[in-house]
Amino acid sequence: MGTETRVYLTDGAEVWEPRAPRTWADAAPGVQGDPLRAPLLELDAGSAALWHRQRPLFQGMQTAQQSIPASTWIPVTGMAEMIDNWGGHSDATNTGRYYAPWTNSNTSGGDWYLCSGYVPFNATGFGATAFIAGLRKNGGTVLEGGKIPGGAGHVLDTMVIDLIQMSGANNDYVELTAYQTGAGALNTAFSGKTPTLTVRWVAVDQAWPGALTPALPASPHVWTDADIWAGSATGGGKVPANVEVRDLIRFLHNPPIARLTSQGGSQTIPSGTSWTSINFAASGITVDNYGGWSSANPSRYVCQRAGLYLVAGLVSTSDPGTNSGYRAARLLQTFAGGGSQAYAGWTVLPLTSGTIGTAIYAVALVRLSVGDAIETQMQQTQGAALTVLAAANNCSRMNVVWLAK
Repeated sequence: MGTETRVYLTDGAEVWEPRAPRTWADAAPGVQGDPLRAPLLELDAGSAALWHRQRPLFQGMQTAQQSIPASTWIPVTGMAEMIDNWGGHSDATNTGRYYAPWTNSNTSGGDWYLCSGYVPFNATGFGATAFIAGLRKNGGTVLEGGKIPGGAGHVLDTMVIDLIQMSGANNDYVELTAYQTGAGALNTAFSGKTPTLTVRWVAVDQAWPGALTPALPASPHVWTDADIWAGSATGGGKVPANVEVRDLIRFLHNPPIARLTSQGGSQTIPSGTSWTSINFAASGITVDNYGGWSSANPSRYVCQRAGLYLVAGLVSTSDPGTNSGYRAARLLQTFAGGGSQAYAGWTVLPLTSGTIGTAIYAVALVRLSVGDAIETQMQQTQGAALTVLAAANNCSRMNVVWLAK
């Protein structure tokens, strides 16, 4: 890990991971209330505002080709920093890893990071070689992403997107990984197409003190000289700090996110031109801080706070061995007031033979209103039903991340 880059307020105070903003109390008659002292505001508001202006963000790009042997998961190394505002990456050692910044909290799980990677290969063996991109935390099990066949004489690109929980207190790290099933080693492509890894902080640990689910904040109050700060009281020119400051910061610390998976579930996708929604299992819900998923409608994430969301759906299915037809993925938004909107994803041919399976993405920025539902769907024309994979490392997934109002 490289030297950590700290962020400081203008008076030199160090900015840590956001802390839970205090709740201010109104003064009772004849009793001093909980004053809005400058040091507390600096910690609760000033530090938090600076954190959210400069959340941990890393993007690295490989600087030279790397040989990927057949049928072995290999970390993608040689990542040069394009962006690394909190110093989680080292150019000298472990060059494929991004370490989570120090976590200033009493929780053990860590904060949530949106991680994405892109791996281009010098493809070979038309239709007979599978290419997979994955993410791995702390050298453990690889979380598999896109899994698609290649072809001779061109560059095959695959990608992975996932939410990963990491804590700097535990020295957690994430790395991009690559896998291919050719007859021998293949290089990651270079000269215009190189592997990249992006890691972005998105939310606090759900066990973190103050990780509540407040309402989506309205536009901040426009203060005047006649306004009076209050804890929660309103009226008579009073500006309630618990609404204007505390709840706004808590929402930015803890926006809606969800990681839904088919892990532990059981589903098949029929052959034909109809679209089938992917069901997610209760045992496969890693995080869903606003309760958008329900077992009553297991394929849907229902919006609880309006906004612009990044939605990344991955459909991962088995192949029977003698493979035919095509595989396609999409996202489907169903509006609370009626009607729907589809967002196209990948369409690929499967491997000409083999049972390693196919995994394809549909990714979009989707503006959701409260009550709108989003689903990941698949269409396939194998001629027989395909099984949705449900292992912890190899399953269908949908990541939902609130980005903006």
